[in-house]
Amino acid sequence: MNFFSLLKSAVNKFFGRNETVVSHEMQTESEIWHDTYTNNAPWLKNDIISLRLPTTIATELSHLVFTESEIITDENSPYKAIVDDFVRRLDDEFETALAFGGMMFKPYVSHGKILIDLIRADCFTPISFIRKNITSAIFLNKKTIGNTYFTLIEYHEFNAENRTHTIKNKVCKSQSSENIGLECSFSEVPEWSGLVTGITFKNVEKPLFSYFKVPLSNDIDFDSPLGVSVYARAVDLIRQADEQWARIEWEYESKETALDVSMDMIKENALPERKNRIYRKYDIDNLDGNFYNIFSPEIRDSAQFNYFNRILQRIEFNCGLSYGTLSDPQTVEKTAEEIKSSKQRSYTQVSAIQRNLEKAINDLFYAVSVYAKVGGISTENAEIICTWGDGILEDTDKEFQRRLQMVNAGILTKEKFISWYFHCDENQALEYIPQSDALFGGI
Repeated sequence: MNFFSLLKSAVNKFFGRNETVVSHEMQTESEIWHDTYTNNAPWLKNDIISLRLPTTIATELSHLVFTESEIITDENSPYKAIVDDFVRRLDDEFETALAFGGMMFKPYVSHGKILIDLIRADCFTPISFIRKNITSAIFLNKKTIGNTYFTLIEYHEFNAENRTHTIKNKVCKSQSSENIGLECSFSEVPEWSGLVTGITFKNVEKPLFSYFKVPLSNDIDFDSPLGVSVYARAVDLIRQADEQWARIEWEYESKETALDVSMDMIKENALPERKNRIYRKYDIDNLDGNFYNIFSPEIRDSAQFNYFNRILQRIEFNCGLSYGTLSDPQTVEKTAEEIKSSKQRSYTQVSAIQRNLEKAINDLFYAVSVYAKVGGISTENAEIICTWGDGILEDTDKEFQRRLQMVNAGILTKEKFISWYFHCDENQALEYIPQSDALFGGI
């Protein structure tokens, strides 16, 4: 039983609903994204190995998103430890959000502390949504203790009209990972022992979870609130790349230097393994008077690699990556306009991801603030500051020198320079500037 089957079983068994809002087409594509990311693509057979391109694409985009970025709160904020822990885990797990089309962020209180779950797209399903904003969802969290499989089923429902958010929790156990099993006590799993069966939050403005969505149009299901993988538009090309690499390997293996000899020259009349570079020759009279012939045909690698590289470039284009990220950078056209266009495509893609992520983070910490107030942890609102660098499009060192020259020439103020470099406002920048002009005048 796959994940979607488990979800449908939980929805029907405990909440009286037969279907989720995830279409069959979305389920099918989601499974393909998952299988290709986890090295289980359906075409990986008959000596075709994975180049792990989905993982590479998701990892590269994740690195670009967090390059020169900063997600912080005030040093004295009661939420600082929560923010720091969230950012650390987000950096580790964000590539799965890009690979699977999105990720849920869900806070909860356990033993007096606020914790945050980062939930992959294959571990939740939306139940309802308004204008493609998810308002209710079911989450599954699985634990294994000994030979018993435990499943925490959480149902979250936000009612915009009544301004309420209701949570219902159930725990089930089974002797098989393939089914939900029977309901059991929360206390059987120490980590879940502090949870309650249900609670309703009042006077809330939005759901007490947040959804990060990959900023691409969902051309699989136009009405779905779910996002698509960053490589959704390159799956067929990824298959072609894996297959072409297998052809290249075969080209080299089949053209390895070998000897054509008579079976009379082979000990015990047994053909050696291929690694000994010997072929059997049936008729020694056809060896042109020699005891052996050398088999060493020309390898046609240039055309093979050229085709392979073209596939990689199409994958880069379809995934919003600049040329040379996956393909051979030596083959990339290097006119100034082409380089700028390629970098601009990557910059646009990453900037869109950052905007969606910032919104999801702000929504998350709205929910964290609600939990903190209800749980008596803090009465303050969490204030999160997200800053994103532009190192994709600009060479930071060159830009530093360019702006420093403008300061020295008197056409850019020192506070604007400091504000740009330290990502702060101009009033804060003034605190960095010493009374003496030696910092700039002496350079």
